[in-house]
Amino acid sequence: MISKISASRKLRSFFKKNRVARMDELFILLETTSRMTVFRRLQELSYISSFTHAGCYYTLKPAVHFDADGLWFCDDIGFSKTGNLKETICHLVSHSMAGIKHCELEKQLQVRTHNPLLELVRLNKINRQAFNKTYLYLSHQQDKAERQLSCRQQNRVGSLDEELPEYIVIEILSEIIRSDQPEIDYPKISSQLLKNGFIVTPIQCEGLCRRLGLKKTLDS
Repeated sequence: MISKISASRKLRSFFKKNRVARMDELFILLETTSRMTVFRRLQELSYISSFTHAGCYYTLKPAVHFDADGLWFCDDIGFSKTGNLKETICHLVSHSMAGIKHCELEKQLQVRTHNPLLELVRLNKINRQAFNKTYLYLSHQQDKAERQLSCRQQNRVGSLDEELPEYIVIEILSEIIRSDQPEIDYPKISSQLLKNGFIVTPIQCEGLCRRLGLKKTLDS
């Protein structure tokens, strides 16, 4: 087994070149067969495990650039600021402005989410509501769930993954800049755009910001 200093140097160099690693690769790199030793060395550098592939991929947190929803992908390998798949789903559902449908969630996370969703509902971590021939997953907090459902009902014509015309994208981004607020207020932006003659729902605004990686709370 190599020394602590040597292990740290090897890990930093490896992840700088490869970005992610499996446990078998780390065994070879650190010249050990002890999972405990590997995790101890990773912990010293602050690591994160994937929420995809049953958590069998690892990377160092300083090398990760999370998007607005706290997600980062290396090809099809996903990492979440929130934690594992269930924790990530719970976070996304709870913080969504208008709830999330199963198909929207799978497109965003690039993994199957049917079973984790059912288990989270069973454990009362999230709620679900029949909506337009499918289920809409909502916050476990009743008042917040009602607001999410109301928002979705009022904006049936929009969806989070809907592509918008370039001129609409420009109008949304311009309105965000003009608002000069620390937090992006999707309903307010939608309302202002309507006054300017553009019909854009809050859900469409949120979807655009997600795709562009814009954080809801802007840096000062």
